Amino acid sequence: MLGKFLCAAGLIVCLMVSSASASNLLFILDASGSMWGKVDGTPKIATAKQALSTLIGDLPADAKVGLMVYGHRDKSSCTDVELMLPVGQATPANLPSLLGAIVPKGKTPIAYSLSQAPKAFIGLEGGNNNVVLISDGIETCQGDPCAAAAQLAASNINVRVHVVGFDISAEDRAQLQCIARLGKGKYFSADSTEGFVDAVSEAVKVAAEEPVAKPAPPPPAQEEGPYFLDEFNGNSLSSNWEVLNEDPEGYIVENGKLLIVGMNNGHLSKGNVPNIIRYTGALPKGDWVATIKYSFPYQTGREAPFLSLYENNDNYITATTNSWSYYEEIRGARLYLSAWKRSRGKDTSFNTVIWGGAGGKAFTVDEAPNPIYLRIIKHGHSYTPSYRLEGMKQTEWKDLEKFSVLRPKGNLAFGIFQAEDVKGETPMFVDWFRIDTLQ
Repeated sequence: MLGKFLCAAGLIVCLMVSSASASNLLFILDASGSMWGKVDGTPKIATAKQALSTLIGDLPADAKVGLMVYGHRDKSSCTDVELMLPVGQATPANLPSLLGAIVPKGKTPIAYSLSQAPKAFIGLEGGNNNVVLISDGIETCQGDPCAAAAQLAASNINVRVHVVGFDISAEDRAQLQCIARLGKGKYFSADSTEGFVDAVSEAVKVAAEEPVAKPAPPPPAQEEGPYFLDEFNGNSLSSNWEVLNEDPEGYIVENGKLLIVGMNNGHLSKGNVPNIIRYTGALPKGDWVATIKYSFPYQTGREAPFLSLYENNDNYITATTNSWSYYEEIRGARLYLSAWKRSRGKDTSFNTVIWGGAGGKAFTVDEAPNPIYLRIIKHGHSYTPSYRLEGMKQTEWKDLEKFSVLRPKGNLAFGIFQAEDVKGETPMFVDWFRIDTLQ
């Protein structure tokens, strides 16, 4: 039965890639212990081996293929990643025998394997480079595979990261989808032997399609003077603001700043964040950009200042810079940008490291980025979160993924909460908030 599916899929692959440009493909194969699990009566590792062995013979002659494997040599190692064949060295003659010798044993170090992928593309920088990760589970080595995928996609080797999830639970699927999304690739799901063959074939088809080069968007053009600006002079909030879940002891305006203290374990989705400062004026009729400049001491390691288009706890778009302290004795940490779209209680979200952690050492309190600029850009029905770390001498804005909203609700708002139940509190010092119309 498997052979019949593979033959059919091989023909499909030939037809799909015959008219497309050749691609450089690195397959990263999961050989962790869970790949002994069976689907349709066949071990998943056997299905993967046979599919890849058949596939390479059906690819165009100018396609270049490589193979990386993890979890096949050591049961407990989080660095058990082997580049068996750099891209361009896998052939119908040598790949099947190498695959046949693989015996699943260990863990699932996805983040580490992605960090090693550039070694496979030496000499191929700038080509149509693609990673196809095949996995039946999520990261088990405490790495951050989403951040690793984003870093790989942003490297100078012009690579996309596609993911084939084989027999993945709904709970685990989100992480693999995140890897593909931040890796600028696509996710393919397979719940059966036939589905796996089809998913790998479809991933190869997408990899063979040369990505359309898109010019970098120009920076938002702003009219002379802001549509709205508040520098928080005076001793109280102006009439342009309302305070949701007000705790009068938790905020104050003084010395040209708005100070908000984040104290509780909360989240916008829970409706329990105190002192949400929401704009009461009308937004521009066309496109706009809302920007906030703030700073905060990294006191609890769980603080989360945010900027949001907020109606209530079931409807909002928000971007937040989350700190995450994971070495308490030295206060090493990462800074994430997290973004959510919540519509009628249903969430879409993503999370990426913007300082420390993946791609660099964790920062300490003294090195932490301050001040921070956070903004949301509205273009038509798209809303893009963006950030700039002035304290890190980052002069350019970094735009992240867009959310699509047909009928936006609520108004612009900001504040701070603690992402976990922690001892202590964190003040957020807001220098200014502004809205600009876009031409």
